[in-house]
Amino acid sequence: MRRLRIIQSKYLGRIAEIVAGRLKEVYGLDVVVDEKTFNVTPYSFNALRRQHNAVSIAEVLSKMKMNDELLLALVDVDTYAPGLNYCFGIALKDVAVVSTYRLDPRFYGLPYDESLYHERIIKEACHEVGHLLGLQHCDNPKCVMHFSNWIHDTDVKGYMPCARCISKLR
Repeated sequence: MRRLRIIQSKYLGRIAEIVAGRLKEVYGLDVVVDEKTFNVTPYSFNALRRQHNAVSIAEVLSKMKMNDELLLALVDVDTYAPGLNYCFGIALKDVAVVSTYRLDPRFYGLPYDESLYHERIIKEACHEVGHLLGLQHCDNPKCVMHFSNWIHDTDVKGYMPCARCISKLR
C-alpha cells in the first residue's frame, strides 16, 4: 500500500485531517498528516500575475519527499500553471499541490460556507491524488477526474472516480 503524506499551509486549520480521511476512503491509501506546516516559497511568486507558479511549488515539494511516498500539499495562495490563467491544483510525478484560494466561496463574493469550501478542497485533492495514482482526465462531468475549468465544474463533480476510472486503478 502506497503512503501519502499531506502537508498544509499554517492558516488552513484542520482541513488536512478531513482530506486524509476522504483519501483513505476513496483510494485506500495509507495517509498521514504532517505536523509541520508548509510555507510557499517566494521563488514561486510571479509579480506580474500576482500568483504563485504551481509547478515551482511542486518542484520545491519534490525535494521534501521521502523515498517512495506520495506528497500532497494544501496551500492557501493563488496558483497558476503554464498556459492557464489559474489552477486549483497540479500533480507532477509523486507530488501534488492543491490551492484552496479559489475554492473559497468568498473569492466569488459569496458568504463563507465551510461545508462547501471543504467539499471543494476534498474534490480537488481526490482529483490530484488520482493523477498521482496514474489516472488521466475523464470526460464524465460527475467523475472526480473531470478537469475543472472553473469552479462550477468542481461543484458539479463528485469526489469519487467513476466506474471506468476505478477500473483503471486496478
